[in-house]
Parts: sequence; structure tokens; C-alpha cells
Amino acid sequence: MKKCLLACLLVLFAATARAEDPLRLLADRDFAPYSMVIDGVPSGIDVDVFTEAARRAGLEIEIQARPLETVLERVQNGRCDGALALFRSPGRERYALFMEATPIHYSDYVLFTKVGAKFPFNSYQDLAGKVIGLAAGLDLGPEFAAARAKGDMLVKEYPDQRAILAGLLGGEIDAFAGNIDVTYYRLKAMGLTSSVVYLNRKLLTGKPSYAVLSRAAKRQDKEEIIQALEKALDQMAKDGTYNAIARRYLLRF
Repeated sequence: MKKCLLACLLVLFAATARAEDPLRLLADRDFAPYSMVIDGVPSGIDVDVFTEAARRAGLEIEIQARPLETVLERVQNGRCDGALALFRSPGRERYALFMEATPIHYSDYVLFTKVGAKFPFNSYQDLAGKVIGLAAGLDLGPEFAAARAKGDMLVKEYPDQRAILAGLLGGEIDAFAGNIDVTYYRLKAMGLTSSVVYLNRKLLTGKPSYAVLSRAAKRQDKEEIIQALEKALDQMAKDGTYNAIARRYLLRF
């Protein structure tokens, strides 16, 4: 009887603690339509999908939008409970627990350049002498990193996509690396769809991004949280909820 009472009290305590201590998550503020800020409120496909997943999992969450560098820094030092959504890499696995069972979205990355300034891009050797822009903190995988370290191209980092586009149009860079969905969403908003095009070779194809929890965050229920959210995300992918949410922002879904 005492053991049963103790178990009930522990369950009640955990539920109360969870209700009083929502999961604090960060999202990239410059990654529309997946994550962005609309009228001061974090919005986008990832934000809406994860909010619904948390509801199904019985979790209370708070999502804030910050620059990608800030997101990565706070996940690393535990100043937030987690983030959405990040590419998986050995470096990030040291400080983040990835909800690997179900990606929150997939990405195709290419090089964008000005109309009339296209150049051949069949291998990274074709980028010799070129200046390539990208968002600070963006991980484009080992092949890009190796070419960058080798000096096949020069890389210039920018704080956000608006600054990258200004750099391209202003002649600071020859091209920039961008997610196709995200870049065209921004180009359409800025009226620049006829001014910027992308090169045929893709940097990344169907690269999965995951929600993560911070290893350094002071929570005792991380594994239970991950399992509950992975289950909810999987259900949403199978029952069509994910596509229904994504279609609010992108017609291709």
C-alpha cells in the first residue's frame, strides 16, 4: 500500500513539475517558412508542427525565435531545453540529443547567384576563386567543410538571409548557399524571384533536420520527453497532419 501511494505521489509530482516548468525551445528566426516571427510571434511549419506534437504528447512548451548562432550557443550551454530544427553532425551530437526517429523537415541546399552571372558548378573545384556566402552557424556537411578548409572557395558569413542577399546584389559574393524553400520564400517576399537563380548541382539533397534537447539543460525527464515527442511526430507524418500544416505555408505539400 505504501509503495503504491509513493508511486502515485511521484507521478503527481512529475506531472506538477512538468506543468509548472514548460519545455523552453528556440527556433531560427530567419528560416521562413519553417521558422520565423510574424507580428512578434514565433511561427512557421516547424513551430506549428512541434506545437501540435507537444499537445499530443501532453507537454507544455514555450518557443522563442533567435538567430541561428544564438540557438546553437544556448543549446550547447543549456540556457534552453532544446531547439528546432538542426542538422545532425558529430560536433552537435556532443551537446544535443536528437529526436532522430522522425525528422521535423527535409532540406535541399543549392548555390544561388544573380541572373546573368551563372557559372559551371560540377565539383567544388569549380568554386576556386569564388566567394561564397552563407548564414553564420550553418552546417552544410563534411564535403562542403572539407572544400572550405582546402581553400577551394572563400567563404563569407552573414548574420541573416537579408544581409546575404544584399551581399550578392552588392557584388560582395559570387553566390550563396541557401535552402531552396527558404530562399524562394524570401525572394518572393522581396520581389526578387526574377533577379536570383540557383546553380544545378545541389549541395545537399533531402537532408533531414531534427528537433533536439540540450544535453546541458537541467531536466531529469529528457528520454521520456524525446520518446513522447517522437511518437507524436511519427503519428502526424502518418495521419497527414504534417502535410496539412505545411500546406498553409508551401503549396508543394
